[in-house]
Amino acid sequence: MFCSVAAGVTDPGVCLAVNKEFVVFPALHQRPNNRGHMLLVPAGHFGSIADVPPEKAAPMLAALQATTQAVQAAFGASGTTVRLNLGPPAQGIFHLHWHITPRYVGDDFNSAKSREVPLSERLQLTAELRQHLVRRAPAQSRN
Repeated sequence: MFCSVAAGVTDPGVCLAVNKEFVVFPALHQRPNNRGHMLLVPAGHFGSIADVPPEKAAPMLAALQATTQAVQAAFGASGTTVRLNLGPPAQGIFHLHWHITPRYVGDDFNSAKSREVPLSERLQLTAELRQHLVRRAPAQSRN
């Protein structure tokens, strides 16, 4: 599934390139008080972090750093939560990805229910993130 999103086949326009090997796009499900939940995904397929070659570690960390900073700036968050689920039952999609969620004091993150958001809303989230991500990774943004 994530391979087709990263390639622009599914939900065209939602992805931004973070660097040559990673893309970011809005999560299909968003918590109401944490609008801007993004997924950072390798453009190539890796099922787990154990599958990532050592030479990809630096670009991976750079992408995570740039995306986390951009999410915080784009959505005016006081912080972020970064989550990586590995293996069942935690990992439901076996394509390596990080959840980066903007956080706010008193946001009710742990008990709030998420809802599926339409493509139009996800495209808006991408647009809001784009200007902040481009500042951190010039000439790497696409769509």
